[in-house]
Amino acid sequence: MTSSPSSPRPSRNALEDLFRGRVPWDLLRPFPDQDPTDRAAGDEALGRFDDLLRAWIDPAEVDRSGQLPDGFLEALTAGGFLALMIGPQLGGWGLSLFNAFRVVERAASWCMPVAFTVAVSNGFGSGSYLAALPDGPLKDMIAQRVAAGIVSAGADAEAAGTANARRTTTAVPTADGSAYVLNGEKVFIGNGPVADLLDVSAMVVSDDGSESVRLFFVDTRSPGFSVAARHEFMGLRGATIGALRLDDVRVPAEHLLAESSDGWRMRPGERTTSDDAPTGDAALDLGELATLGRALVILPSALAVARNCLEWSIDFVGRRSIDGRSLDDYTAIQDVLASTAADVFTIESIAAWGLLGRTRADTQPDLTAAKNLTSLACWRAVDRTMSLLGAEGYETAHSKARRGARPLPVERAFRDARALRVAGGVDFMLDKWTAESALASGYYSESGVATEYSNRRAVPASTTSGCRPAAATTCFSWWGTPVSLPRSVPVRHGPVGATSCSRTSARPRPSAGSEASCSACRSSWRGLPDWPSLATTRRWPWRTSPAPPPVGGSGTRGRPSPTSPLARTPAAPSCAKGLSISSSVTNPTDSSPRKAATTHA
Repeated sequence: MTSSPSSPRPSRNALEDLFRGRVPWDLLRPFPDQDPTDRAAGDEALGRFDDLLRAWIDPAEVDRSGQLPDGFLEALTAGGFLALMIGPQLGGWGLSLFNAFRVVERAASWCMPVAFTVAVSNGFGSGSYLAALPDGPLKDMIAQRVAAGIVSAGADAEAAGTANARRTTTAVPTADGSAYVLNGEKVFIGNGPVADLLDVSAMVVSDDGSESVRLFFVDTRSPGFSVAARHEFMGLRGATIGALRLDDVRVPAEHLLAESSDGWRMRPGERTTSDDAPTGDAALDLGELATLGRALVILPSALAVARNCLEWSIDFVGRRSIDGRSLDDYTAIQDVLASTAADVFTIESIAAWGLLGRTRADTQPDLTAAKNLTSLACWRAVDRTMSLLGAEGYETAHSKARRGARPLPVERAFRDARALRVAGGVDFMLDKWTAESALASGYYSESGVATEYSNRRAVPASTTSGCRPAAATTCFSWWGTPVSLPRSVPVRHGPVGATSCSRTSARPRPSAGSEASCSACRSSWRGLPDWPSLATTRRWPWRTSPAPPPVGGSGTRGRPSPTSPLARTPAAPSCAKGLSISSSVTNPTDSSPRKAATTHA
């Protein structure tokens, strides 16, 4: 995480351009690459880490016993591998984020529970806050504990779910205001059972009755703190993940994170920088630190599993044959290998862009999306590999070794890889938050896509006023499938900055080259030739629908049947004042039957 204190923070991000239908080649070219000097520093750390892994860890035994070897955490701490991005003055390596990524990837390629231990401590541990905290007692305390050598983590998840705005864990100030008393339970806390210092989220009620979730740094030696249980999962056997209990745990008031710094709880897309935070590298706000922490847990592990799967697949097809013909001679098998290689390349490229492209672009939204992109690519690779190996892939490594076969741990990788879609935010919730953020900042804002498209493609004839949707409207998609637009979707081809009617109604989308107008609002607007239906952000007819039948029910091609959905034309809508809104529903510049029949209301 290195940057010049005087260098401005980049504000543009590639994901926003992609949401707008553009590939930002000017950002992506030349594609970022690691500096050779920085890579050499990482190579030294990797060499030391390899020696430690091979001396301490038998992956099969860790998976069988569900335990890391006694003394291994102390060895990680002494070697500085739980403080990879912290300077040598505090016992760390002072590595860049990308080199820390490489160390976690090496751990995941050998033993996934070790990778989680290292990634959680470096990505979500107390030391990760040092770059964003202002000088003061809290920063001094964390620095002293890190220098002494600690295992640390973040404790936010609760049984009620982390998507809730509130927390059931409470923090009540003492009468003299010198401390807070915490009560509650946390679950699924990585490194929680072995942590020395934890940042714990809790609900604080102010004197005026308002509630806020705040972050407290808790010494696990404090009276009232206990480990309620260690979790056991289908995968990640040996990872130290557990449930924690706080019963009247007293935390000094100076160990409370400043209220202006509570950006740690932000969902993807939102960000707030502490007013007190330093500039330069410390200009990282806590929301960004959370994104980088998630990336450090998921991305390198996904890449390690996918790479292993590619190696196992190549090994398998190279030693198997069908009736004397080598398996790798078959086109179908080559396609399987190519697909896995493509997934590896995808994960590698996404990770490199998100971590190395931060000097030229704001990659925080990209890294948020990368969590799902990489974990799903990894899942495809391991699922494909298990299918390729058949029963040998489904068989445990121990069983294969017992009968003299190569003990490739595909089954263990399959179990471990599934965790990547859950850790750091379950996949469908991250999709939801990413979509909300993208739509809010682009499609739903007057300064976003609406402004750009109005200026470039759909310049309104009048910008005095306009109608917006108040009720769900019907959109006939490419194959005539009727889908509903949500009530809250603004129409982005309308006049920019326009006010709506007193009682809003649906504004139709005219075809390219034609114009629609509302006599009540005295406004008009032109259609967009390539405006994507917002309905397809919720339903994907080209994925879920069968192949379109021949146009024309009677077997004729080139024109739709009168009863076909493609030929239906919705009734002309009216605005809230009851006056008709005229709009052509055909494209005068395109004679294609499909495009001529596609109508958006």
